[in-house]
Amino acid sequence: MDTAPFIDSFRELNDSFLKLIDSLSALRGLSSLRVYGQGDAQLLGSALDVLMQNQDLERCSVYLLKDGKLVNEAGLDWVHMIGLQHGSKHEHVPAFASFEVGEGLVGLAAQTGVLQHSSNCEQDPRFERNCRGISPSAMAIGSLISLPIKASGEILGVLNVSHPHTGFFSDTHERSLVIFANFLGQMLVNNRLLNSMEHLVRERTRQLEQTLADAEALKRRYAELSVIDELTGLHNRRFFFPESRSALARSLRYRKGFCMLLLDIDHFKRINDVHGHRLGDEVLCRCAELFRQQIREVDVLARFGGEEFIIALPDTDLEGAKQLAERVRFAVKSANFEVEGHCIKTSISIGIACLLDHDQGDTQAILERLISEADQALYFGKHNGRNQVRAYSEIACFL
Repeated sequence: MDTAPFIDSFRELNDSFLKLIDSLSALRGLSSLRVYGQGDAQLLGSALDVLMQNQDLERCSVYLLKDGKLVNEAGLDWVHMIGLQHGSKHEHVPAFASFEVGEGLVGLAAQTGVLQHSSNCEQDPRFERNCRGISPSAMAIGSLISLPIKASGEILGVLNVSHPHTGFFSDTHERSLVIFANFLGQMLVNNRLLNSMEHLVRERTRQLEQTLADAEALKRRYAELSVIDELTGLHNRRFFFPESRSALARSLRYRKGFCMLLLDIDHFKRINDVHGHRLGDEVLCRCAELFRQQIREVDVLARFGGEEFIIALPDTDLEGAKQLAERVRFAVKSANFEVEGHCIKTSISIGIACLLDHDQGDTQAILERLISEADQALYFGKHNGRNQVRAYSEIACFL
């Protein structure tokens, strides 16, 4: 009995079975790829790795459809795949970097949406335009398959596979490559969607962080405005009371001196009425700056309201307070205030009140008393000629 036909059938069946195993292995390898966060080129390079490892191919490449053209995105050949040449195995890219749709086998696959198979490239007129500028020996391509990469009916690009032998690819190759290309197309769409969503999340996160930063800055601004006088830049009453109470409490604890200065710009209403509020504002701002230049870092300076200012002087006795008050008074008296050609001079009156040796207990009550005494001393000076410094302890007998 002649067993040759059986042996041939067995070999053919075994060959088909091995090709099926290779095809399934390629699909399994493709499905195992971790593609999150990769670009198209990275994903396609990994996919071509899988294809080359599980299919008997010489070269493979992918062209993606971009702006109406098919642009080479990834390419790999067996020499680079097994590391016989130096460099990264994805450094090899086909010399023909792009095709028009309808041009060559690659372009026809994209135009028709149908697999294009050339079993003998040297005799196939469709292949002539594929290798423009490249010698046939350099190409060494006998068989070529170009098949569209699709997803939801949309053509994304073309998968090219080649082998140096003519008539190499069978129907089994075609079927397995179609499945691989369709699977690859879906992965490509999913990866783009993931990247798009990741970009959107990053952008939304950036916008949220910016919004939070803006809100925090606005919060700080409002917090500053709540304790800062917008015109002069000095602190206001809201800041002054808790700060001066804390300073007073430390002075009481360590039995240190503590004085309060109340300052008022003389004839300020007349300045506004005669010269206008712009010059009045300039006087307020310049006076505030002059006060700031004279005080220490530990002193608490604030705009108390209108043309009135207040300074708390920790660790200061009456003599020290009078010296500071005189420096401030002289600085204002010596200054020129000018806006739009209007130039004037002005003066201030200052009242002083100081902590008594027997003071103790409620800091709020003591603070209110000091402010009241400084106010009385201030208005005593105003009623007696202005442009002067008066201490409560020195004028109390006249009240």
